[in-house]
Amino acid sequence: MHKDAVRMDGGAGMKSQRPEREERLRIGITPGEGLDFDYEVLARLFADTSAFETALPFVYGSARKLVDAARRVGLNEASPIVQRSILDVKGKRLQMVEPERSGDASQRDIYAILQEVVSDLKGGHLRALVSLPLVESNVRQAHPEFKNQAVAVASAFPGNPFRMLLCGNLRLSFLTTVRREDSETYLSNQRIEQRIRDLYQTLQMDFSISTPRIAVLGMNKDLQSDRITLPGTQRIMPVVNNLFENGIPVFGPFPARAFFASQDIKAFDAVLCMYKEQMEMCIENRPREDMCYFTASLPVIHLEPMLIGNDLDVSFRALFRAVCLAMDMDAARQQNRLLAENPLGYSVMRPGRRDSKEEDSSEKVPGDIQ
Repeated sequence: MHKDAVRMDGGAGMKSQRPEREERLRIGITPGEGLDFDYEVLARLFADTSAFETALPFVYGSARKLVDAARRVGLNEASPIVQRSILDVKGKRLQMVEPERSGDASQRDIYAILQEVVSDLKGGHLRALVSLPLVESNVRQAHPEFKNQAVAVASAFPGNPFRMLLCGNLRLSFLTTVRREDSETYLSNQRIEQRIRDLYQTLQMDFSISTPRIAVLGMNKDLQSDRITLPGTQRIMPVVNNLFENGIPVFGPFPARAFFASQDIKAFDAVLCMYKEQMEMCIENRPREDMCYFTASLPVIHLEPMLIGNDLDVSFRALFRAVCLAMDMDAARQQNRLLAENPLGYSVMRPGRRDSKEEDSSEKVPGDIQ
């Protein structure tokens, strides 16, 4: 099997013709809860590899479960190559990473799978991860220290990562999930300003938006009302004005319900919500297949699509979109690195890459790492 994996990569001759910088993007995919439905979605994703001409997606999980799932959904030709290490993953064929262990690999603990992925991310062997959602409380029964997948990934790297929710053309982030009665003391001027700066940089580097416009929502404790509290306005306005005067096009504060109901939202590249409830207010009537969480401000790309119950078609589209989004974001990062290394040397950019001055209309959206 290992020989097949090497042969599918084209052999040494093909490698010598490919520039080193054209190395395929490795996208690791975790199976979430590891249920039959999760593997059926993965089987659908890998039924057609034509979409992955510039990337090398592979699954951390059980090859046996994936083959069984493929048969259930009518994809009898699925025959993944089993690799024991990420370093062995090559070529274009469907591959699974299954570290050699005693016992049945299909019964591997989902927490152990996540730990393996984080180790590969931290070791620089993986630039992108798409993780199927899982129920955190199920993992905590055996691992009380586990919070969620975003925290598990973010804890391996320094800095101040945060979550975004990407929904169609919307990119959303929120500052706090704490109870609203206590939140105004938690939302300091410094924290609001730092999140706006981080969000602005993320939009530039990961979405190739040269001058992103950011809307900031107000601190209204009663989310059924659009009456923004005076203390909240007095806190946000100086931050917004100071950043605007320093060249960052940020506007607000806006009342959440009226803002989301108007067409004004289309004028902005991202929205910073004060509370998680404000963000949920925006997406409550939007298709979940368009939604994907992104762990921003990390040296790696981590996306978590939302799967829909037992709807295989919708969940497949959600996962497929997340994988394509990971490829787009990695391309934007590589392009921006090239521009930073040689700002005037546009000729060194890869053909087909977008100029950083072009705005990316792909969907994105957020949340805090809490």
